[in-house]
Amino acid sequence: MLCAGLSGCAAPLNMRNAEAHTQAGYAALRKGDWDAARRQFAQAVVNADLGGADARGKGVVNYEYGRTLGVTCFYEEAEKYLLRAKELGEQMGVSPHLPLFELGLLSEKQGNYLKAAGYFAQLIPFMEKEGLRTRYPLGVAEAFDHYANALQAIGKTTEAEAQRRQAQAIRTANPDAKPFGSVTPYGTLCAKAS
Repeated sequence: MLCAGLSGCAAPLNMRNAEAHTQAGYAALRKGDWDAARRQFAQAVVNADLGGADARGKGVVNYEYGRTLGVTCFYEEAEKYLLRAKELGEQMGVSPHLPLFELGLLSEKQGNYLKAAGYFAQLIPFMEKEGLRTRYPLGVAEAFDHYANALQAIGKTTEAEAQRRQAQAIRTANPDAKPFGSVTPYGTLCAKAS
């Protein structure tokens, strides 16, 4: 017998399942099927937790699950899992800039501009600390633009203009920069209950 009782096999099996569901989730995303990806990442989260994955692995699947929840309009759950991804990353000493960016976008999509501004305000220092202005200038400029939009929406016009100037200065300084990727399309594919 390879395992000492069922519990001896559970963790390796759960880890294999977490990996399989993660890969299936990414495959669904490549096809543009956010709802199928959401279901796969849900299973990946459960199996990563049961299998005792490290904080980095759990952070990745929580991040992707949060994004897919937000695209399919499960906003409260999306925020919960993105916050969990942020916390798990921080436990491993990983910058929380990706979850913070997504949390800002998610809040902005819901019209909660005060919360969005708060997330973007947290995000900017992490982006600067990580040197992302040099590595991904258009992504950083986009973060400044979203921050400006949130500030404008809550009536902080002067602060919004300062953020817009930052975004423009980054674009001007990097005329040949290429986009980093696409922005998560929150709220565009509301899923049916499944």
